[in-house]
Amino acid sequence: MSGAEHPGYGAVSELVGRFVTDTDLVGTLGWLTDRCTELAGVSASALSLADRQGTLDVVAASSESAHGLQQTAEGPAQDCYASGFRIDCPDLNEADARWPGYAPAARRDGVRAVHAFPMPLPERTIGVLTLFLDTAGTLSAKALETGQLLAATAALGVESHQATQHELRADQLQGALTSRVVIEQAKGVLAERLGLGLAESFEVLRGYARRNGRRLTDVATAVLDGSLVLPTPPPR
Repeated sequence: MSGAEHPGYGAVSELVGRFVTDTDLVGTLGWLTDRCTELAGVSASALSLADRQGTLDVVAASSESAHGLQQTAEGPAQDCYASGFRIDCPDLNEADARWPGYAPAARRDGVRAVHAFPMPLPERTIGVLTLFLDTAGTLSAKALETGQLLAATAALGVESHQATQHELRADQLQGALTSRVVIEQAKGVLAERLGLGLAESFEVLRGYARRNGRRLTDVATAVLDGSLVLPTPPPR
């Protein structure tokens, strides 16, 4: 089967591209839920991610009603996340016993069938992509395959984004710690050279940086490597 014959390959390819080039995770997932409504038979979609406590939070939905249904305490999204398997409900008229609160609410919003797809990573599920239908019945095999493919691709994209953000925050923290060490060392050097207290040495460093439009860390580094010699401040 060629890529042109499959309804979801183009969406998957574009989704991957968005995860690579767009730093707005919520915007990318919002694009995904909107794109899902272009699948044959789908009237709305929503996507939830699990927080650290394992609670599903809706992060994107193609409509307000889809958002509301996705965040209910029961329903296909909750069952899908708990089991790690796709949940299919081809007729919500027959689901009152299974979801006594969800099924009637969904029907009131015009939903007649629903499919929920797990967002899998090795040994865990991180969220759920739900597709809503306004007529009873199941999606085609190709559409179901596309739904799971999009959910799996989204899971990898979310994990990659979160890892990148974690690494960025770690780099920023390490950078801040390194800068603080350099500044403290420069304060000590100045205190010894100029016969000042540490607080006064810091004021000398900061004052020079401000007057010359330089970063405090760069000034401190220059003091340490000897490329900058600061004079003793005049007595007050």
